[in-house]
Amino acid sequence: MKRERPVKVKLSTTITQDGQQEHFDFVEAGSFVEINGKYYLRYLEHQDGQETPVQIKFEDELVRLRRRGSSETNLFLDPRQETVMRYRTQYGILNLNVVTEHLEKEVDVQQPAGQVSIKYQLKQAGQIIGSYQLELQFAG
Repeated sequence: MKRERPVKVKLSTTITQDGQQEHFDFVEAGSFVEINGKYYLRYLEHQDGQETPVQIKFEDELVRLRRRGSSETNLFLDPRQETVMRYRTQYGILNLNVVTEHLEKEVDVQQPAGQVSIKYQLKQAGQIIGSYQLELQFAG
């Protein structure tokens, strides 16, 4: 069974790479979807004239984040363990390690509404290639 409800999504992202920091804020229309007892937040991220479909799946102890644009990102954010991400680019696939330093989420599936706070690092061959902080809120 599928149930889909409209929500407003507010996302604030801070990215630190090579000593440089970038900050992005987005307010997007999205949907909160229930499929067979699993919950997803879906929205289109608009930046620099590009639309990037984003899906966040809420699980008990972790969050899965998938972005499909010029490159494809599929993150398993689990504070209990380091995970591996396959980052698909136009040049090929890179295996990156994901270290989730902080993950806090409150999701009310009845409203629907929620907030998520995540800090994580991406590493390649043991070297940190980026630190990321996401603050997300959504409400119907």
